[in-house]
Amino acid sequence: MQPKDVKEAISAARQFHIWMQSQDHSQAPDFIDDPRLHVGLARMLVGLTLHSSLSLVGVLSQKLRLWSVVGLVARIRVRTDGLSYEPRQCGYNAAYTRLGIAELRRGNTAAAIHCLDESSKVWPCPHNTSFGLKTRLARELSEVPQARIAVNEYWQVVREFKA
Repeated sequence: MQPKDVKEAISAARQFHIWMQSQDHSQAPDFIDDPRLHVGLARMLVGLTLHSSLSLVGVLSQKLRLWSVVGLVARIRVRTDGLSYEPRQCGYNAAYTRLGIAELRRGNTAAAIHCLDESSKVWPCPHNTSFGLKTRLARELSEVPQARIAVNEYWQVVREFKA
């Protein structure tokens, strides 16, 4: 389950902020109560171990500028997002941001733009509404004329999540 587009992600972020500011937390937004977003303890532990390892390899590979490894690790993270404690939320955004940066470094601008677009289709969570979405890919793509529409859309989502 995922937001079908930027508008649905923005709407969910607005609902989340209203819910968090309300005194009555019994009426959670619809996406929070979706059983597909709840994982059991065993899956969560497997996901935590896998995603922590992937994050470490991804960060080290990025420092070493091993962009093909960064891309591979990010793709694995995206494919295993269902094992995450919070599927389709901040980890998904971070993985697509890292994948987009790898694609940009490898000269595949169209894929980087797609990654930016995909990274904005996430559900709000306490992390991405407090600290915001990852912005590095958007900043780097802001210099690319064909990415202008995607970058502007992304900044709109960033503002709504951080509101």
